[in-house]
Amino acid sequence: MLNRESGQLIFAVVIVLFVFLLGMVIIQLMPSEYTIAKRTAESNQAFYLAQSGLQQAVYFVNNNPDLAFLNLSLVKSGQGNILVYTLTYTYGSTEKKSLNLNSVSLGEYTVNVSYSLLNMSSGGIIINFPVYKIVSTGYIPSISNSRIKRTIEVYGNNTDISLDPFKFAVYAGKSVSFAGKSAVIEGERLPDGSFDTAIYSNGPVDLRNPPLINGTYSPILGKDVIANDNTLTMPVLNDAYLKSISQSQGLYRSGSNIDLKAIVAYAKSNPNWYNSATNTWLTWSLVIYIEGSAKMAGNVEFQGMIVVKGDVKITGTGNKVKGILYAASVDTTVQDLSIYGDPIIEGTSIGEDVSIGGNSTVRHNKQYIENIFSTHGITNVVKATKTKLKILAWQEK
Repeated sequence: MLNRESGQLIFAVVIVLFVFLLGMVIIQLMPSEYTIAKRTAESNQAFYLAQSGLQQAVYFVNNNPDLAFLNLSLVKSGQGNILVYTLTYTYGSTEKKSLNLNSVSLGEYTVNVSYSLLNMSSGGIIINFPVYKIVSTGYIPSISNSRIKRTIEVYGNNTDISLDPFKFAVYAGKSVSFAGKSAVIEGERLPDGSFDTAIYSNGPVDLRNPPLINGTYSPILGKDVIANDNTLTMPVLNDAYLKSISQSQGLYRSGSNIDLKAIVAYAKSNPNWYNSATNTWLTWSLVIYIEGSAKMAGNVEFQGMIVVKGDVKITGTGNKVKGILYAASVDTTVQDLSIYGDPIIEGTSIGEDVSIGGNSTVRHNKQYIENIFSTHGITNVVKATKTKLKILAWQEK
């Protein structure tokens, strides 16, 4: 009997000790759980601060398209915050400012924005795109005494330049029509021997009686020919640069029905541009720029870029062009790029309403186009436009 009572007493003591120890453990764990919850909340707060800094940086980039560098910080001051920033522009100017904000923040943040040129692809051609790197860090409770910090890194671009129209043998801003079946039109030759798209038009392409397009008289719409598609628009040339270059070369003209043969003859007379002994061009830098209309009536051979702000009519025999042939509308007048006779045009031909007939041969040649771009610089040929910042990549560091 005594042994049983002693055993029960010992068991009761063990139970009490277990409950006591369990309570002690729970009491010890409670501060840890509180600490974890607090650190989680502060981590989220630091992340939101980093996001706020990122949004502030995007605002500055969008409203200062020539921004090169930005240092930005939000610091607490009394019952408010002070926003301090330094802007450095691509043209060298620097601007420093600070703003007193009435809002109260739980922490602070810093932002650094840097500008660099990275190789990116546009229209299958590698060019240097300006890219912004934004690094935004949120701190709790402060920058100088932080328990928690979170960092967001973003890469973005605010420049748009489309080289896609140069991917085709023929690009039309309005329509493409044909006269007869004797012409040959070919897109870029691909490694497997097939052709890339030969013709792109924002409007209709008359395929009721087509010439030989990519080696067939039955071109496939959407593959060999793209019609009624407004995804791409006429490339915006850097007119100021191209016109000034043409003027400096003596290849600028204005008026109606300008004869390109006389301009090309002038270019061939320069031994730095043309080797008359071998009948070869020595440069890709030449720009013929016509404000008005022009004609190519026969036996014109040229290498470079021809820009006509009006009608261009190619007729006769012996015409050969290597490079970019560009005919654009002026104001609201409809302009035509008419290719007839037996010309050989290699590179790309861009116009509003394009008409092709005779024994014309129009081939895309990526290398010729790249030769022109690399000689002048792509943004000197095609104008780059500023846009709102587009996010290219995002990560938390």
